[in-house]
Amino acid sequence: MSEKKIRVTLAVLCIVAACAPLFTKNCIGGHDIIYHLLRMEALKEGIRAGRPFLRVNMLFFGGTGYASSMFYPDFLLYFPALLRVLGVHLNQAWNLFVGLCIILGFLSAWYCAGLISKSNTAAIITAVIFTLYQYHIFDIYVRSAVGEFTAVIFLPFVIAGLYDLVWEDFKRPWLLFAGMTGVLLCHTITFVICTGLCVLMVLVGIKRLLKEPKKLLKLFITALAVTGITAFYWLPALEIMSSGVLSKDFVYNMELESVGFWELFFNEWNRPGAVIFVLLLARLLVVKGTDPGKEKDLIGFGDICMLSGLVLALASTSLVPWGRLQGFLGFLQFPWRLFVAAGPLLAFAEGIYFGKLSEKRKADRVVLVMLTGLMLLSAFSNMQKNDQEYYSYSDDYFDYRPFTTDVLGGEWLPEKVEDRERLAAKADLARDDRGREYEVRRIKNELELSDLGKDCKYVDVPFVFYKGYAAEDGETGRSLALSDEGQNGLVRVFTDGAGSIRVFYAGTVIQHLSDLITLITIFALVVFGIIEGRLRKKRGEEK
Repeated sequence: MSEKKIRVTLAVLCIVAACAPLFTKNCIGGHDIIYHLLRMEALKEGIRAGRPFLRVNMLFFGGTGYASSMFYPDFLLYFPALLRVLGVHLNQAWNLFVGLCIILGFLSAWYCAGLISKSNTAAIITAVIFTLYQYHIFDIYVRSAVGEFTAVIFLPFVIAGLYDLVWEDFKRPWLLFAGMTGVLLCHTITFVICTGLCVLMVLVGIKRLLKEPKKLLKLFITALAVTGITAFYWLPALEIMSSGVLSKDFVYNMELESVGFWELFFNEWNRPGAVIFVLLLARLLVVKGTDPGKEKDLIGFGDICMLSGLVLALASTSLVPWGRLQGFLGFLQFPWRLFVAAGPLLAFAEGIYFGKLSEKRKADRVVLVMLTGLMLLSAFSNMQKNDQEYYSYSDDYFDYRPFTTDVLGGEWLPEKVEDRERLAAKADLARDDRGREYEVRRIKNELELSDLGKDCKYVDVPFVFYKGYAAEDGETGRSLALSDEGQNGLVRVFTDGAGSIRVFYAGTVIQHLSDLITLITIFALVVFGIIEGRLRKKRGEEK
């Protein structure tokens, strides 16, 4: 069998093994799966209503709403939401989504490692380790951590982009752009970790970069492009977060969540496992050549990836005083989140090392088969220890309102919300200042209320208050004042004599501005791409 066929066979074997738990009509009931299924269904409802980009999702809490999409980006989650719109069963839509993420992650690692190393062997080894890495498997099947296992798809582009920036000519700034944009639109915490990685790599290569100011200019433009194209997400999120209205009660004890040093090597769900560290021993067999050029740079980059991965892994342990750092780094929630970046960094380092060894010793087949076999054993061992059971979620699962209140810690609920269950239980009723209750009519993401008493001064309507809601007289269309003073965090509308009212989410000035910035950035990038393409074609013709 040719080496190409061996690589393809191992790639298919790796992907099939990683997807093995998905070959069922049910879903593995991971820790966070209900919340992410709810997000998926909320997007489906928004698409069906002709409002695919709602920032306050209308399915949550029986229809009273939750700003999940404002604070938790939905980039790749639109895929299963569209499947649901097309009639695919909830279980199958979820499994297809997870399978797609595994395949995309494998391909991104393969492609980016190949760009860096120029070695097919290094590329496939990196992809295998990246895909079957213990924390990654548990992230998918135990935690159901959609944010992390979607963001990790774009981490190889970040790593390849940084290599291109510091060790190459930075002719592919789109790598870093695609990587950082993708990560931010999947998981904000992982984006912060990647930003720290970018800062570290820039500091490592600062001497080189200072000698090539054009690179720094390109880096600035790339950062500006990422900032602009993602403005529709981060600007509205910052606006609401800075207003101080969100709940502050749900805080994780990071010191308690940190792991012991020896626990790094345990075969447990939130650990990197021993295999990812054992494979680093390949570095002892790699000898840098005297060539000061590309080979030395590549191995040096592998060393930096290895050291960065090890530092992140150690930083997750109790060796770090997380109790003292809670106030500064509390946004991480769990110190072991750092494994989400540590794994890919170590995978790239090991891909580079094993690629060099197989290249010099002409042992591609042996290295590939043995390493893939080791990673498969590790992955199957991890899967066997998974204690999460399979469940079948019916298509009408979230028609039962109590299930729509499962928002984990509820970090994005206003602080004034005191009773989540009551939000869902009273989702069809409004209450005025005299205690009278009125049934509301929901039309898409709006609600209407009529037959208000003439002596009614205000009415609390079943929408969780977020900045951006608007109300108007149902008969004349005149604007009505509203506030966040409603009971249990609801929108309070001051009727001003109106007999009927209409309440809807109109958005804020900042939100509309952020959308405009994103559209302008997209337009500018398209124009730039067209011009750059024509210039390249012209230069090619001149040659």
